[in-house]
Amino acid sequence: MLFPVVIVLSLVFGVLLIIPIGGADMPTVISLLNSYAGLAAVAMGFVLENKLLIVAGALDGSSGLILSIIMCRAMNRSFTNVLFGAFGQVQKASAAAEQRTHRTATAQDAAQMLELASRVVIVPGYGMAVAQAQHRVRELYDQLTKRGIDVRFAIHPVAGRMPGHMNVLLAEADIPYDHLIEAEDVNADMPQTDVVLVVGANDIVNPGARTDESSPIYGMPIIDADKAHTVFAIKRSMSPGFAGIDNELYTADNTMMVFGDAKAVIGDIVKALSGGSGIH
Repeated sequence: MLFPVVIVLSLVFGVLLIIPIGGADMPTVISLLNSYAGLAAVAMGFVLENKLLIVAGALDGSSGLILSIIMCRAMNRSFTNVLFGAFGQVQKASAAAEQRTHRTATAQDAAQMLELASRVVIVPGYGMAVAQAQHRVRELYDQLTKRGIDVRFAIHPVAGRMPGHMNVLLAEADIPYDHLIEAEDVNADMPQTDVVLVVGANDIVNPGARTDESSPIYGMPIIDADKAHTVFAIKRSMSPGFAGIDNELYTADNTMMVFGDAKAVIGDIVKALSGGSGIH
């Protein structure tokens, strides 16, 4: 009779464990949940007296935990901070943030600025994955490189849902691997970058991670998109991301928001470039 009670308590525990965790930490959470699955397999192995299941579950559980710890170190965060640091922060998508002004632009505006640039950095995020925009990004890459523009992709270690998510999507679109640059390497060149195009990324480009000690993502290494000359951020709306916190980049003086589905917006940019003047 206690079995249904255990099931309900497990569901409640699972929900309460995940709710306070910021979106940028979701890869860590997925790895941790994988570790829990391994522990469950170990428990089942003991029940069934199956040594193979015990060993396989132990390997799965330990590897998931080790990967979670490694990702926490990569983000300069403690394990407990990832699990509990964002508790109570989801409600802080404040009215004050809504009062801050932001500038908007069209796909044609973005195309004109990109065509005038010499160095462009594209920052892919989970929004690119949701919109399945990687092939449109490839078309944009082709349009820019044939004009002699230096185009690179800034890859954050926890962008997307698992480490390497962005690498896989861009590789699927045949983006040259040597143009995929890790965040710590691309940041040094950000002040000399003409245009940064943020495609569906949120927490990984939030300057609050550097300056706001009360932020649940404080201390996490980010891509310093705000240091570029001009930033175009493609996003569906100004609503906060999974972490539930406002992104200071979106209201910065050098940022312009291009609202819409990433695949459609980039497609419009490509069309505008295709009919452009070919300045380069």
